[in-house]
Amino acid sequence: MQKIQFIIAILMVVVLTGCGTSINLTKYSPSTLDKTKYMPSKKQIMSDSLPKVIVMNLDNNDMKTATQANLGGSMATKINSLLTKGKSVRILKRIQKVSYDKMISREIKAAQLSKELGTDVGGADYIITGQIGNSTYDHSFREGYYYYVKTKKGKVKRYASPTMSYTACATGNIKIFTLPTLLEADSFEFDECVKKSTVVRSSRDIVRRNDGLIRRAGDEGADTISYALKNFFSKKGYIYEMKKESSNRIVKVTLGLNHGAKEGEEVNFYKIEDSFNVLTEQSKQEEIIIGTGTISDQITETSSWVIVDELNLGKTIQAGDFIKINYEEGFFSKTGKYFK
Repeated sequence: MQKIQFIIAILMVVVLTGCGTSINLTKYSPSTLDKTKYMPSKKQIMSDSLPKVIVMNLDNNDMKTATQANLGGSMATKINSLLTKGKSVRILKRIQKVSYDKMISREIKAAQLSKELGTDVGGADYIITGQIGNSTYDHSFREGYYYYVKTKKGKVKRYASPTMSYTACATGNIKIFTLPTLLEADSFEFDECVKKSTVVRSSRDIVRRNDGLIRRAGDEGADTISYALKNFFSKKGYIYEMKKESSNRIVKVTLGLNHGAKEGEEVNFYKIEDSFNVLTEQSKQEEIIIGTGTISDQITETSSWVIVDELNLGKTIQAGDFIKINYEEGFFSKTGKYFK
């Protein structure tokens, strides 16, 4: 059964990442692109910088199981690893020999100085932290029992040994704060449990503490919100070229391997438009999703060709519009077999 599930998982990965993404550029003809109303600056287009992020330990809230397992620190390490693999942020390391308050104060001052001077002074743009809402570790015992199985020789009596099952759960939230304002930019909640069973001789064979299982629950929690974190920090790829082949369209964007572009990744197309609030009688610029696409197999370190899958009614793609990768939780993320 496990072998069949593994084969199905592999087939789904192939289908999801490799179907219809291969293109032959020689079959496509250049197509004129008008400029969008709100063109990005040359600095925005050419910038190779990534948002600088500090991941701080989550607050264990003085809960015994969380504190014993260092759950807050373990989850921070996991989030750090997940964001590093995504190539959409630059993780800054800070030696936590000072209090959180002093560390945050230093980062605020650095961010303010960077803004005043218009240059990078090494400070962070964002701080990621959060709180453990609850952390539990429970067990249950199942007595051994006899059962029968059908064989060619008839029914055969078998014995199932006693087992002890353990369940570890972790709930809480992850928050992103901008610097230097320390305003909450976004927050995500997690609520995950993991289980483990072992064969025992009697109900007395209990493992009353398992920090590793607690940390695994925290890792599952980090996994479930990682796609939301990656979406928040997803780098923009600006559109600057279009080609057509019959009714099929592809666009070239300033997003390549260096910043996480991969064949088969789904993207959203964005345009900056004016939004008028009739209540305040004020207008502001907003990023509007105008369609969806898929990154093709034509990728370099700094650019990629994107297949235009669908555009919203009445919307057109123009030079200066942009894409962002749309990260989603994979079908098998709970088991770790597949995660986009």
